[in-house]
Amino acid sequence: MLKKRRRALKKRTWIQKRNCLRKIGIEDPIVFLISNFELGNYDLNLLQERMEQELPQHKRRVLMLALPNITLEINEKKKKALEENIGKVALLSALVASVPIPGLSVIADLAIVTREIETYYSTFGLDDPSLQKLCERSGKTIEEFKSLMKSPLSGGINPASILSLAGAASLVVAENTVEYAVSLVPLLGTLVAGGMSYMTVSTMLKRALNDIAEDARNVLMASVQTEV
Repeated sequence: MLKKRRRALKKRTWIQKRNCLRKIGIEDPIVFLISNFELGNYDLNLLQERMEQELPQHKRRVLMLALPNITLEINEKKKKALEENIGKVALLSALVASVPIPGLSVIADLAIVTREIETYYSTFGLDDPSLQKLCERSGKTIEEFKSLMKSPLSGGINPASILSLAGAASLVVAENTVEYAVSLVPLLGTLVAGGMSYMTVSTMLKRALNDIAEDARNVLMASVQTEV
């Protein structure tokens, strides 16, 4: 019954807005109904889709990453947008690896991955400030939300937690070993080091992104206490 009343109110409000715009000379206006208190309801998804259609490609990505993580659709689109950037980040790692300094590549890889993972957490709204705001809206505690996060990174982003990602430690060890072995052959060493760094960083970021996106999905579902 409550949902029916909400739908009826939405329709009346939508019609009123259109009529007001027509009165001031705007023919066939496009109107989106959005509530600051219920962002997951009404027309936010439609507005987001409309903006995506009309914005240039680079601005679409900025818009998507800036949107609050309030629907499963937005959650999935954010994951896709971040995934598309992994290749660029891994390429940066490969360029650093071309510098023939023993151990530099591994240190740089961990720093690059750490920075990118921090971006993932803030983008999905899983950093502490974002979770605190979510707690205020939902009435739940940060501890309740964090208990839903299964990623090894949820306890803190540091070299130990990054290496605890499935297979990450073995990748880093292999990278360090291979780079040292081929460093005796300058040109070949540079090519191999770059390739190893690219593979290591891209693999770790994909695994981290999958885990974090799943955690974000679980938190989102719990925050609304229903399927969205």
